[in-house]
Amino acid sequence: MSSSDGVAPPINVKILRGYGKLLGLPNIAHGSRVVALERVGDCEISMFEALGAGLPESPLFWMELFDLSVHASLDSRGCHNMRDAVTAFEDFASQARCLAEPSLCTAVELAG
Repeated sequence: MSSSDGVAPPINVKILRGYGKLLGLPNIAHGSRVVALERVGDCEISMFEALGAGLPESPLFWMELFDLSVHASLDSRGCHNMRDAVTAFEDFASQARCLAEPSLCTAVELAG
């Protein structure tokens, strides 16, 4: 998701747009509705509807880091609000960048 001027929107805008798309998808009889938010290397950060939505304790939606090369979920997190979602997105993007460029993450770990 990028804007027409080539500048990527802020994370919260990506999440809000994704949530709007998620809510606009038709209900699925078996499975949950899913919206891809961003691809980093071989990973995709996506948002999907929460099971048990509408219950007071349930998250608004879940976010997932999915490795497309091995077809497996690497991480997921329930998001109750925008702060949760931004934190999850940033964490997942960082994990994906480390998978795509392991030498950068090793250098950062050694420096820190």
